[in-house]
Amino acid sequence: MERLETEVNACKRYAENSVKKVKKGKVGSAINFLDIAVTAKKCADRLHDEFWEVSDGKLTEEEFNIFCEAETLNQDITKFILS
Repeated sequence: MERLETEVNACKRYAENSVKKVKKGKVGSAINFLDIAVTAKKCADRLHDEFWEVSDGKLTEEEFNIFCEAETLNQDITKFILS
């Protein structure tokens, strides 16, 4: 579960940093940050699926919250990009 949380947080952090770089006119850096965010999202997707199989859907509240965050990463990335 910690690995999933790490990837979710990394995805969000790098997506945010990408937007900050764009606002500063540093498009190359922004693209690099966005690439890292997408990679973290792919890792989170894989861990999400693996964790669901292992947990058999029986999650604590904390696990459920992280699980939901992983499911909404596409929307989070899009939100950062469009902001």
